Amino acid sequence: GSGGSSSSSSRCYFSSGHITSASSSAASMSSPLASYPLMRTAPRSYRSASQSTALASAAPMSPWLASSSRVLRSQVSLGGIAGGSGQARGVASSARLDPEEVLNKARDAATAMGFDPTEVYEPYAIVDLGQQALLQLQGLSGSSGLAVAGAAILLRLITLPWNRRALQKQCDRGELLPAYIDIAKALQAAQLKRGNVSAGPQGAAMAEVECQKYTMMLHKFSEELKFSPWQGLGYQFGVLMPLYIWGYFCLRGIVAHPDAFRGLVVEPTLWLDSLVLGDPWGALPAISAIMVLANVEVNTPTPRPGQEENALYMKLVIRGAALTFAPITTLLPSAILIFMGTNALYTAAVTFIFRRFMWKPPKLPQYLLLDPWKAKAK
Repeated sequence: GSGGSSSSSSRCYFSSGHITSASSSAASMSSPLASYPLMRTAPRSYRSASQSTALASAAPMSPWLASSSRVLRSQVSLGGIAGGSGQARGVASSARLDPEEVLNKARDAATAMGFDPTEVYEPYAIVDLGQQALLQLQGLSGSSGLAVAGAAILLRLITLPWNRRALQKQCDRGELLPAYIDIAKALQAAQLKRGNVSAGPQGAAMAEVECQKYTMMLHKFSEELKFSPWQGLGYQFGVLMPLYIWGYFCLRGIVAHPDAFRGLVVEPTLWLDSLVLGDPWGALPAISAIMVLANVEVNTPTPRPGQEENALYMKLVIRGAALTFAPITTLLPSAILIFMGTNALYTAAVTFIFRRFMWKPPKLPQYLLLDPWKAKAK
């Protein structure tokens, strides 16, 4: 909390997980807020950089905050932060944010998203397991960004056997689906003929024969080739979707409670001050959208003759969806964008390698080599 003027008001700062009261007067040093638990009583409005500078001379102070205060005092001597000059603000904006300022921004971001960063964080066991694994990866890699990207790749590698089977079915579906659609269209045309009264009894009888023929052909097609229009999607909905939801809740807990993950939150990555904050340059949303588009552009199978227009239409739909969703992703924390972009890149690379070097196209039965519309001539 804060009082009246800066000379006589009592200010709170964080020290070893507790709130301690510091004031210029000796009477305020015995404030009842001293050593009260941090996660239960942290103030709503966190101090600014100028307040942190004023606290640099306060005592006692934790080693972590002492280091931060030395950084702030060096900025004061270089740019005149204490005097509030415009030159000082230019120097501060060109450098990395102080860790405490990053933490304050993370708290403000969590509050803006509707979370309470001061509440006691008690995650579910499965969420806590993922968060602890992420912290271990950060310790091994030395970078929070690499930890998030590595976690995404490790999850995909663990599920690689199921992914490979799904890729086989997806590639087979792309090869067999056009023939399946042709037979279904032929069956639909025969059903329309059967309902045409003007064709007479003879036309109705021929249409009935065609309906039975194409119905049997569809059944035989599905049985022999074990084909389904939905094959290959079980991995996406049964494996990837639960993993994505789990990863989202793990990162969501970190974003909502930055004080519980201080080491991960205040560590800068590339041009980012923190992974729990948005990308100020908008590069990560653009990269994530490019990865999605690359998967579509590289791994879309070659359309059959006469189907080029439909294939182009589907590409345009996916391009439009990716570009429409890209501005929304600018509101997401950088950690979630790194997770999404890494998964999209992995999917594009694995699908390309499997399709080009490992996939064996299925052999079509002899009766499918004829155009189903001319099958009655046989």
